[in-house]
Parts: sequence; C-alpha cells; structure tokens
Amino acid sequence: MMGPGKLSRLIADPGSPALLRGEIWVSPDVLAQAGFARGPQGLVALASSLGADICFFPWPGPAAVPDLKELAELAHFAGLDCGLTIDGPFQRLASAGNVLDVFLELGRDPAGFRRRLNREMEGITKFLGLIEEAGIGLVVIGEDVGYAGGLYFSPEVFHSHLLPFYRVLVGRLSPEGIAVGWHSDGKVAPILPDLVQCGFRFFALEPECVDLLGLKRAYGPRATLIGGVRTEWLTTEEPGPEQQARWREEIRELAGEGGLIVASCCGIHSPLFLSRLRRLYRLFDGI
Repeated sequence: MMGPGKLSRLIADPGSPALLRGEIWVSPDVLAQAGFARGPQGLVALASSLGADICFFPWPGPAAVPDLKELAELAHFAGLDCGLTIDGPFQRLASAGNVLDVFLELGRDPAGFRRRLNREMEGITKFLGLIEEAGIGLVVIGEDVGYAGGLYFSPEVFHSHLLPFYRVLVGRLSPEGIAVGWHSDGKVAPILPDLVQCGFRFFALEPECVDLLGLKRAYGPRATLIGGVRTEWLTTEEPGPEQQARWREEIRELAGEGGLIVASCCGIHSPLFLSRLRRLYRLFDGI
C-alpha cells in the first residue's frame, strides 16, 4: 500500500497537471554538511525541509539490502511518498571499476561482458520481491549510458544486452502497481522510444541533452518527467527577475503537458545547491 497519495494519484492519472517535488539523488556529504544525518533519516528530514512530496532512497546493492518496508514507513510517517533508486546492471559494472575497462571488454570479450552483466541482472532480479511487498510507489533505474556527445554504445548493443532485462523488470513491478522510471545522463534520445514501448513510465533526463517538452508531447501520459531543473539554475548565485521568469515558464510548460516531478537531474552534490533548490521550489509554487 502506497503512502500519502500525491504520487499514487499521478500514477493513476498521468495526464493531470500535477506538479510534485523530489530529488532522486543527494550526496551523503551534502546531508552531513547541511546538518542532516547521513542515510535514510537525513534524506527524509531534508525532503521535509525542502517541502518535497517524494523522498527517494538509494538501494546500495545486493550485498547490503535495507529493510524497504521501514524506508517506506519512514517516508510515509513524514507525509512523503516513497521512491527507490537502483543502479542498473550496466551502471553497477561501470561503478565497480574503470568505465573505460568496461567498454574495452565489450569490444574485446563480448561474451565475458555479457556474463558479468547477467550476474548484475540476477542480483537485482532476486531483490524484486522485496520491492513488491514494501509499499514503494516508484522505482527509478539509474543507467548512465550516454554523455553530451551521444550514447556510449550503439542502440543495437542496448537492444541486445539491456532491453530484455528491462522487460523482465517492468513485467514484474508494473502489475503490482509500482511505476518504473529510468534515468541517464547525456543524449539518449535514440533509445527512448524503446524504453517507452517497454513500459517505463517515468524519465529523469538531462534537459541540456534531451528535448523534454518534445518527449512529453510525443508520448503524453505514457511518459512522466522527473527533472526539469537545469544545472545552470543551481549554479547561478543570484538570478535576475527575467531569468527567474524564463525558468518558471519552462517548468510551467512541462507541467502543462501532464504530471511533472520537479527535480535536478545533475543531483545535489554541493551544499550550495540546497539553498538554490529551495529558491527554485518557491519560484515554482502555484504552477
């Protein structure tokens, strides 16, 4: 059973012009520097202080599975909906070592790459039952397969290596009423139609690299955005009235195409970003 309700209403009616708030990644160092506890309690306290609607918790991996029911209850007790972010199989391989070595292995030993990728997929799949029982409303898969110049590998590699696993993932969680989202940095537009067709409902993408408004207009209620906040907005110390008016209008346009969860896609990795994020949240009030 999901918690306070804004997220469940957005999932049930993705065409509604609801505007929610929630950050998908906050650095533990930023939590500590801002006076919050590292970990789940700090994330909930920060989300509450920001006036967010959703608290996203990171899944640390199969070796350290948290009590997901406790996480959901922690968020719900604070009046927040609960989301979970999980590194996808490729992201887990890339994070475990040198990402260049992963690309070299893909070219030199595709069978070995496939075996290692499959092990990561199996580890995530074993974990799905816990998600189904926990009362979590939204699961976002983080898979950085792109950069400012395009995809790290061809769409054909994506289709053969990752898409079959994604179908299993969505097929398990969606019938349980759990929405599934996908995040990547970079220019990933060539594979977005496949992800929408696969059943992913939420997309956290860089507005600097993907036409978010075009994506919403192309897919309507089949694609709900998490994001919209450009990195520039968090790095600008004192925006003028004209800048703020442009920023508000950009978010208003996105929200006008259907539900939107306002968030930064670059993540909160600097304590300076927190005060600026609060300022942005206030700027978007009333949209």
